[in-house]
Amino acid sequence: MSIFSGRKVKIGAGIIGALIVLGGLLWYYQQQGFIKIFPTAEERAMKKILEIDRSKFRPAEGLDPQVFEGEIKKLEEQKAKVLSDPGNAQLWFDFGYTKEFLNDHEGAILAWEKSFALQPFNFVTAQNLGNTYQYFIKDWAKAEFYYRKVLELRPDHPQAYQGLIDLYRYNWPGRKSEVEPLLLEAIKNDPKNKLPYYITLVEFFADAGNVEKAKSYLAEVRALDESKVPDLLETYPILK
Repeated sequence: MSIFSGRKVKIGAGIIGALIVLGGLLWYYQQQGFIKIFPTAEERAMKKILEIDRSKFRPAEGLDPQVFEGEIKKLEEQKAKVLSDPGNAQLWFDFGYTKEFLNDHEGAILAWEKSFALQPFNFVTAQNLGNTYQYFIKDWAKAEFYYRKVLELRPDHPQAYQGLIDLYRYNWPGRKSEVEPLLLEAIKNDPKNKLPYYITLVEFFADAGNVEKAKSYLAEVRALDESKVPDLLETYPILK
């Protein structure tokens, strides 16, 4: 190795070392609030949530192309509003709602989770998250988590019970044993809708071939509304 090449290595190493020291100083001063150079973790997260990627959008069947383009334009406008007031939970919710309309379900999830973090008592946001995680993302545990959040806030919310019923009965393998306790919980906490809950119990046990259980809940249906019984008996002759 020549003297000159050795000097180049030393100079290069010196420059790298100086850059590392400079970067460390800049980061320190930013942490102290004196300067602003590097994006924060929160800013990086916001950038990801607010990304508008047309390749992820899909128009609903039969949707007018002009309406579709109009929703994308609306999304751009909503993004600007969020950036001007990032602590506003409603603005994040609206941004997520438009992404959901455009069938960007992952994007909607990110925006709604941000909205819910800012406004953790909004059961509507939690319900949307539960539905999207169940029916589109197929993440059963996350769907259950958000439906349960809804019921913590509104123990009588029928849509959350329906979401959990679908989850345990049709989608999440091995969780059918939780359907009956869930429906009994719903009857207790949402008594004004106990008739459809009892009907679901009849259907659930009749489908499973548990005639005794189905008949016991059919008696509850009969006591509440006799007119609902004939259709159930026609659908499930084993209950006659």
